[in-house]
Amino acid sequence: MSLTLIEKKLSQLRGHIRLMFFSWGLAKLTMWAAGLTLWLFYTDLLLKLPGGLRVGFLVVALLILAVIAVRSLFYPLSRTLSDEDLALLVEREYPLLNDRLISSLQMLKNQERYKDAGSEDMIRAVVSESFDIAGRLQFNEAVRSRRLLYMVMGSLLAMVLLFGHAWIARDAMSIWVKRALGAGPEWPTDTQLEVLILNKDQIAQYPTNEEMIVNFTFDPEEKIPELGVSGVYQVANNSDLRFIARPSGKIPDKAEIVISTYQKDPESGRYERVGKDISRPMERATITGSDENEAVYFSYNKMSIINQLEQITIRAGDATAGPYTLRMIPAPELDAALELTLTYPEYLVLEPRKTQELAIDAVAGTKVEFSFSTTKPLMLEGPEASALLVDFNVGSSQKYPIDTDSAAGENHYTARIPALQLGMSRYRLKLVDKLGIENANNTGTNNFSGLMTVKEDTAPNVRILFSGDPLVSNQLVYITKDAILPIEFEMADDYGIGSARMFWRFQIETEYREYPPFAEQFKYLETGPKQNIKTTYTLDFAKLVGDERLPTGTRPAIEIYIQAYDLNQVKLSDDAPPQYQGSKHHTVLTYELYEMDELRAKVSSQIRQIKTTISSMASLQEELIAITKDALDKANLLDFREEDGQRLRNDLDEAYKRQNQMLRDAEVVLNRFSVFAQVYRFNRLEREDLDKPQESRIQTVRLLLAIAAAERELQQRVNSPLVRLEEAEDKDIARHAGELIANLSAELMRAQPDSTFSADSFGKLIQDTGLFTPGSMERARGLYESLLEVGIKPNERRELLVELQKQQDLSIDIIRAVQDQVKKWEGFDDILHGFRNLLDTQKDTNDNVKDEVGGGD
Repeated sequence: MSLTLIEKKLSQLRGHIRLMFFSWGLAKLTMWAAGLTLWLFYTDLLLKLPGGLRVGFLVVALLILAVIAVRSLFYPLSRTLSDEDLALLVEREYPLLNDRLISSLQMLKNQERYKDAGSEDMIRAVVSESFDIAGRLQFNEAVRSRRLLYMVMGSLLAMVLLFGHAWIARDAMSIWVKRALGAGPEWPTDTQLEVLILNKDQIAQYPTNEEMIVNFTFDPEEKIPELGVSGVYQVANNSDLRFIARPSGKIPDKAEIVISTYQKDPESGRYERVGKDISRPMERATITGSDENEAVYFSYNKMSIINQLEQITIRAGDATAGPYTLRMIPAPELDAALELTLTYPEYLVLEPRKTQELAIDAVAGTKVEFSFSTTKPLMLEGPEASALLVDFNVGSSQKYPIDTDSAAGENHYTARIPALQLGMSRYRLKLVDKLGIENANNTGTNNFSGLMTVKEDTAPNVRILFSGDPLVSNQLVYITKDAILPIEFEMADDYGIGSARMFWRFQIETEYREYPPFAEQFKYLETGPKQNIKTTYTLDFAKLVGDERLPTGTRPAIEIYIQAYDLNQVKLSDDAPPQYQGSKHHTVLTYELYEMDELRAKVSSQIRQIKTTISSMASLQEELIAITKDALDKANLLDFREEDGQRLRNDLDEAYKRQNQMLRDAEVVLNRFSVFAQVYRFNRLEREDLDKPQESRIQTVRLLLAIAAAERELQQRVNSPLVRLEEAEDKDIARHAGELIANLSAELMRAQPDSTFSADSFGKLIQDTGLFTPGSMERARGLYESLLEVGIKPNERRELLVELQKQQDLSIDIIRAVQDQVKKWEGFDDILHGFRNLLDTQKDTNDNVKDEVGGGD
């Protein structure tokens, strides 16, 4: 056999060996690839590896496969297999060759080297014999293939297992293929979570007992590269958030929320993790759907976001949702007080008013302009733009745009309500920045909102404060036709009174007539309207009635009312021109007209009636003095012990009640004499150019009772002039008495003592009475209270009784002085009555004489 044939057979063996190397390496690589693929799959499936770790494991697996490919595939194929190597491999398989094949190959390839080993014939014979033997052998059998077969079968089994697994778990494998590169969806879990971060409109769907202020927006374009975050929840400072996790699939019993906190490094400007993760349990609840099936959800209220950046992760069962990135940003706020400019309707003749009070109380039709500045620019366009909102009680609302106020400066804005509408409502400023963050405090009472009370311009109101007191209870006020009566009244209007008029009529008439002088006094209101006027108008009934004839047949009575008008013109009817709006509810003042003698007689009758009360006061005071004297005589019982002591205490307690009755009677008498003084003064029952003795006696009674019943404050004011009066003489008496009268007159209110009242006479009366200590009746009441207190010593009670006796002596002196004044009044009144009767008799006599003389002629 020739060398060419041997080389060909060796070449075939070389190819066979390389094929085996390739098959072995490929099978090994295939088995490793299948194993690593399944290892990566189940590692990710069971451990839920994060993206970075998944990529790391994938890189390690690829490196392992690369090493195997190099060592088991590329390296064996790249080795050089010489003929000698192959010959040795064949001779190892076939020992009968006994190195003849390799020797023959060496001698043929290196004949020069072996020329001396033997003759050419010998060499040719040896080679020929070797080749003949080799030609009959199968060189491929020199390579054993059983292990290769096992390896190939193993690789085929691995591939079948891998592809079978991929077919059976194709959904999971498809997810893993996407996740293997570091991204892709999460592994499906037994529990699926849907997470909601509720906005303020969704809170009602998942109610909570906590009051929450929700103020955030989601920016899907915002990125934080250092955290790998795309999409950020921009949350206003101090805003609240309500997280809702709705599980499906396998419903877990509990859930938790994990909070990670970050802060921005001032040097690098990157967010860095601070502190540990905080885990909080979520509250489990159920909600019933429209199909009456209950659905479970978990909730967590995160109150007042204050950290710069937080990441929220929610875990329930084997499900995890998040992280959700929350970044705190400041909400737009007012950087100065809100200023309101109220422009009233023109007819009110009121200047525009600027105020910083948030509550608005105005008339319908008022224009309101809001001026303010903010801490950051506002969004002024779009459905969620900043606006001025007016919320009405019925649930409806109106929105007014906000405009820039470039003249005022940067971030200055204005909003206007053209005309306020009737009713109560609340306005609020909705401030939204460029990112969509709304001002945090947009509800309740704060510097962004206020209550609006818008009223109709109602008619003015007239309230009569004093129009004369009736002489007889439950009857009309009696006056003479020449009476001059002060009428105290108050006129009020929300926006200004422009005029006032008085109307009157006789009671039997049907139509009222105007009294022009009254309107003239308030004419100044036409150019200077006022909201509230409290004044006194002195009404001269002689001028009021004028030349009008008094009605006959019945007791003449006059009815009067006052009407105030504002500046609002209204139509009373379609035909009539507009008129100013006047007050609608009038207090009609009714006065009965009497002659002077008739009115004096009525006063006399009333004084004689009140004299009974004064007499009972004197009797009562004498009884109280007797009780006090008796108590002083029983000094041994002042400890109020045993039966006699208790009886004494009961007597003093009863005396205390009588002392209170004494004060009430004194007040009644004082009030009645105040009415008598009014009747005398306002009806001019005594001539102004005379001393007016009867009125002076009435005033004296008032002053004496005012001193006796004076309370602590009045006592302090009148004590000094009373003390000075004790030693005063001549002109000093009138001076100190005048000071005393001035202090007492402040308590008498109306019809006070005038210049005709003799201060000198009153001062001498005080000296004669010995009345130098004020408030004797009030002091006596206080002493009784001290006497009845528990815990004071008997000797202290005795000292109180001594002081009480002094005050009671003063009180009885005052009452007797009052009785003397009443007696003098009655005596003088009787004299006047006698003169009036004599005058009437003389007049009748004269008339009779005239009649007889006329008849004789």
